[in-house]
Amino acid sequence: MTVLRNFFQTPNNRSNVDVERLVSEAVTHDAEGERRRTFLNLRQRLADAFTPTRPLAGLKVELFGGNESASFIGRKAECLRITRALLEDRSHVVIFGERGRGKTSLANLVVAQAQTASFNIARYVCSTTSDFDTIMRGLFHDMSHWVSGRGRAGYGNDDGIAGLLPPRPLQPSDLPAVCGRLNGKVILLVDEFDRITDDDTRTAVADTIKQLSDLSIPVLFMIIGVSDSPEALLGRHPSIQRCVTRVALPLLKPAEVEQLVERGAAQSRLNFSASARTCIAELARGVPYIAQLLALRAGQAALDNGRTTILGSDLLVAIETAAIEADPRILVLYNLATNAERDARALSVLRAAAAGSQDELGRFQAVPDGLFMRVAGLQVDRAAWQRVLNVDAIRPVRGGCPDLFVFTESMLQQLVLLRTVLLR
Repeated sequence: MTVLRNFFQTPNNRSNVDVERLVSEAVTHDAEGERRRTFLNLRQRLADAFTPTRPLAGLKVELFGGNESASFIGRKAECLRITRALLEDRSHVVIFGERGRGKTSLANLVVAQAQTASFNIARYVCSTTSDFDTIMRGLFHDMSHWVSGRGRAGYGNDDGIAGLLPPRPLQPSDLPAVCGRLNGKVILLVDEFDRITDDDTRTAVADTIKQLSDLSIPVLFMIIGVSDSPEALLGRHPSIQRCVTRVALPLLKPAEVEQLVERGAAQSRLNFSASARTCIAELARGVPYIAQLLALRAGQAALDNGRTTILGSDLLVAIETAAIEADPRILVLYNLATNAERDARALSVLRAAAAGSQDELGRFQAVPDGLFMRVAGLQVDRAAWQRVLNVDAIRPVRGGCPDLFVFTESMLQQLVLLRTVLLR
């Protein structure tokens, strides 16, 4: 710009062009362009720092070196347990917990670490139509290069594991011989196992785990699912108790949620004040997904307004957006339980359960209190409590805990808290 200015100001080069205006416009244009590039970069950094809509994959973070991603705050103990179970104890693993707690992200990190220890990995994501045969064939689908010493003998003439599988529906008794032909150490990762509704399929997977363990075949299952307990996923099979490591994913502590937001803020180069972090922690109630969603939406709102500091107005936009983006099933259940927010006493029940005392797994106590009920430590109307139970918004904890309850859909708790803020 200096060269251009000097050129037009040289006497022999003067013209009637408004040089000062052109230079000023050019400088302004350059500044605006640089500002847009800066904010685009900040948006990308924000999207990389807070990832509520997708689990992290691979070794994108070093969990044990002090530079872990925001997604893995508070999960070091669980990661160590799973890694030790697979790599040292040669134990099968069941990872369970409510939605939004980072089960798949944690499994992806452990799997990536296992691959560095020369484990082969096969994955299958269950659907409501999956049965034992489809799960096992899905796992074996990409294993062609893992088969050793087979030649051309087998059920079929095609290469790889498919040729070792019988044409009829697979049974647990088929698996030891087939798995014994695989090269090296293998982890079979089965995600969303809670979507399996067939008890026979659950039993068949448990029987397979038992047989592989009894024969010391180096093929390990990692089962991941939404559940109160591993028994709800695999059923009650005393014979597999010793060969399965059960890992529950608890809620994060409030300080860990604030640390999650602070770590993401540093990665995104945005400023989340202490009060903003505390507000997000109170609304998240220990659920990483909600903390990341609110932080992401608040950051986007600030950038939309040309700021890098998150204000109260940005958090309000984030809360409104998160409530609108809630799963339609959760919205239907919320409106059913509260009669579209016209049943004030039912709303009070849900708010007590959502904001009251809970244990690390999100369970709360509900006991009679004279003419009332005491839910999560707060007194509510007994008839309203029964109405909430009748529409299945809240249910007893499975496994013989008569006074313990949970939200039937875990994300209903967060919707209740978000709507409570918006209604005030």
